[in-house]
Amino acid sequence: MQVALFGNPNTGKTSLFNELTGSYEYVGNWTGVTVEKKVGRLKKNLGLLIDLPGIYALNPLSKDEAVASNFLIEEEFTSILNIVDASQLARNLHLTIQLMEYGKPVLIGLNMIDVAKSRGMKVDEKSLSKGLGVPVVPIIARTGKGCGEISERMREKPVAPDFRIDYGDVIEEAATRIMGILPDYKSLNKRWLALQFLEGNEVIRSISAFRPLKTELLAYCTEVENRLREKNPHASLKQEMFKKRQQFIDRLIGTAVEQTGSERKTLTEKIDAVVTNKFLGVPIFIGTMYLMFCITFNWLGTPLSDLLDKFFSGPLTDWIEAGLTKAGATQFIRDVVLNGIVAGVGGVLVFVPQIFVLFFFISLIEDSGYMARVAMVMDRVMEAVGLNGRAFIPLIIGFGCNVPGVMASRTIEQPKERLLTTLLTPLMSCSARLSVYSLFVSAFFHKYQALVVLSLYLLGIVIALVLAKCFQW
Repeated sequence: MQVALFGNPNTGKTSLFNELTGSYEYVGNWTGVTVEKKVGRLKKNLGLLIDLPGIYALNPLSKDEAVASNFLIEEEFTSILNIVDASQLARNLHLTIQLMEYGKPVLIGLNMIDVAKSRGMKVDEKSLSKGLGVPVVPIIARTGKGCGEISERMREKPVAPDFRIDYGDVIEEAATRIMGILPDYKSLNKRWLALQFLEGNEVIRSISAFRPLKTELLAYCTEVENRLREKNPHASLKQEMFKKRQQFIDRLIGTAVEQTGSERKTLTEKIDAVVTNKFLGVPIFIGTMYLMFCITFNWLGTPLSDLLDKFFSGPLTDWIEAGLTKAGATQFIRDVVLNGIVAGVGGVLVFVPQIFVLFFFISLIEDSGYMARVAMVMDRVMEAVGLNGRAFIPLIIGFGCNVPGVMASRTIEQPKERLLTTLLTPLMSCSARLSVYSLFVSAFFHKYQALVVLSLYLLGIVIALVLAKCFQW
């Protein structure tokens, strides 16, 4: 048994993977991309579980997301395990529908049922299962609840779903015609291939066996789109197919989801309303960074550095000097040890408390999820200079180290934006420059250390934004 694990980002896919396998059988990279490939052995030796990157749909926007479509057309596997967020069904089920159209057996893990309940939603998994025609198991992947039933369901003989959505006369007619034109390819479901071709999935359109027909098929897709625009001038094949899926999802949610009460806002949502506010978001972020620098340089980091410096230049030097004198060491040896090793190494180590405190708070901001909120807040600023909010993450990572910051830019979909982010990331003040900043402000701006360091960090950001705008021209 080889089960492919699909799901939207942030739906608990990793938690479910760990719960069902316990460990990784194999960790590497997918062919042609640097996204991680994880394969685990299912408990009770049921087979292998293959963890695919989190995606919202099979039509990829980036090379990383193309891994999922490539897997479906190139790899051998027996069934699909699709994890779905119960509190976000309307968004998650678009991927589910595309996976069911593929034709392989599908098992759905309905995760975060506790979150859905806290939001006043009661999801009837039996009604959902009946509407989709596949097994649905409610789980809480974070605690492991229901994961045992997932394992038991995977033991059963998988059955491919008999699932079909009516996309309307124009698209259905086009899909039938394309099915007749496409050659057989690895026993793949021709209807699924036709629908993905119509929707504009470049991975499917680039299959080697289809290339001789690509020009003809693309011309036909344009013809079909023109027929749709006769009724709606702004219509497109992708939008029309999305609309039909959404209508199916709305009907399904209408029968499977009951609103048991008014939605109660969680503490996270209340905090989000403040930190992602379009007016307060940026000042709060700058204030947070300023507070972090105050703690690092004025309140905690610098006092600890001063204590460490006093220890190196005082007691430690005295103890070593006394020991060397008692041992009868020459003046040359004493100079090498005291003025070379102790003073040299100590001069570097005194910056460790500041670096440690700064990295502690940066890790805290990342792990708390605030960094992701900052990316959303900064989307408008990034857009103004030709980037998007996602570009802010590599730039922020660049504050820790420019190298992983540049590597993180690979997640940006558009090549031009990805290249621009790669060029701008080195302008961020990385940790290697922190020791220089510390020496600089200690020597010249003793009373305003936090303010000056913050200004240096902000200056790097401002120059990066100005250059981004210049590069657009």
